[in-house]
Amino acid sequence: MTTAGTDLRRQVFERIDADRELLAETCLELGNTYGPCGHEQPVADAVSAWYERHGVPARQQPILPDRSNVVATLAGAGGGRSLIFNAHLDTEISGPDHDNLMESSDPNRVGAWREGDRLFGHTVLNDRGCMSVFMVMAKALRSAGAELAGDVILTSVAGETGMAPVDEYQGLSYEGKGFGTRHLVDHGVRADYALVAETTAWSMSWIECGAVYLKITLRGRNMYTPRLIRAAELADHPNAIVKGAAVATALEAWGIDYEERNSYVSELGEVRPKAQVGAIRGGVPYRPNRSSPVCKLYMDVRTPPGASQDAVVAEVREVARSVDPAAEVECYMAKAGLQGTGVEPLAAAVEGAYGEVVGGRTPPPQVAHTSMWRDTNIFNAVGIPSLTFGPPRGSAAVQGTGHFELDDLVAAAKVYAAVAIGICA
Repeated sequence: MTTAGTDLRRQVFERIDADRELLAETCLELGNTYGPCGHEQPVADAVSAWYERHGVPARQQPILPDRSNVVATLAGAGGGRSLIFNAHLDTEISGPDHDNLMESSDPNRVGAWREGDRLFGHTVLNDRGCMSVFMVMAKALRSAGAELAGDVILTSVAGETGMAPVDEYQGLSYEGKGFGTRHLVDHGVRADYALVAETTAWSMSWIECGAVYLKITLRGRNMYTPRLIRAAELADHPNAIVKGAAVATALEAWGIDYEERNSYVSELGEVRPKAQVGAIRGGVPYRPNRSSPVCKLYMDVRTPPGASQDAVVAEVREVARSVDPAAEVECYMAKAGLQGTGVEPLAAAVEGAYGEVVGGRTPPPQVAHTSMWRDTNIFNAVGIPSLTFGPPRGSAAVQGTGHFELDDLVAAAKVYAAVAIGICA
């Protein structure tokens, strides 16, 4: 490392330390900006305004009237490698849908909040906290007068989380799983490398699963409870909900077997693609005196890189029809998982930066991190070597219980800065 490079790092790190409270405030500001998935524009506006306040050049990339990406750029002098830092504006469902359908564990705790030097709230954990980290990092680079050869590009995207249009929920407002990042790269925002800023407990991963969404429809007929006649065979039962319960049970057993058959240990960590029935519809809640003539199950099946999505559909259809030969199975989303190639220079930069700031070597990735969807899949699919890396948030296996330590967010900002300097200088 040159003396100039060491001096630049020192100046940037000092500015990040000085902006410790700004980092916490940014997390809370973005975390408490209401912009549910599919309608992220208020968060995009907040991010754009933040960049304007702090002198970082940024623009919005409109997709729909209420969905935009934000692209900020620290332009390089030329001749160097460019690097994207990417995070997503959307969160899991929030607002009335969350309150009515998901039964929030604490309805009085919405958005984001702070207790001492700990930051809480799903909006911050996924993913506006890591977004705040690279925003503050960019401010520090700019105020330190960093003269890098390559561009540092900071992208805040709509539609990363797992939505897909189905039934009456139609249109681009229900597109997720890489929707915003795909729009980003298809409309000219590209770089030599991309770092997807998500929580990873300081590990790196550039292998991720894909996902297949399926709708399984079972049919029966409307019968008034006093006149209900149950059939001897389940397949002939008049209540589609009864069939749906049996199919859901069969699919749960299949999902356990599917996970075991398709799990493997790669050079980048263990991959365990899981599956579950995540939603069910049937009947009229205020009139349960009628058997339901239709029941629909909605299923998420994760697929390892290289897997046949058609084979997944065929397996689920076979399981459903083993209960009801007339079961209808429809695939309404299929996104492939990928293992990145050519990522090694970026990985080496992250490893060196982590060792410099935190100390030691990055830990191996948790199974959840190598077995989910992240937008590394989009970048790697279009030939931009990409990995995901970020601070810890508690156990990945216990969703909703995590938090950020402010010290970890400050350290992450320094690691991101050192990666940017290392790649783009």
